[in-house]
Amino acid sequence: MNKKTEQALETIAQKTLLMDTLKTRNTSEDFEEVAVWQVRKALEQAYQLGLKQGQKQ
Repeated sequence: MNKKTEQALETIAQKTLLMDTLKTRNTSEDFEEVAVWQVRKALEQAYQLGLKQGQKQ
């Protein structure tokens, strides 16, 4: 995965899932409580990102 995609996924996680980071911290902070509708929205955004990037290739 390239840096641009990683940053886009990080942004989705921050804005949609209200997570500080997607980096592993090896602490209890790695476990977030997230509503199912937030997960669905984040997955839809990530899917759309993948479609968009695939069309550019």
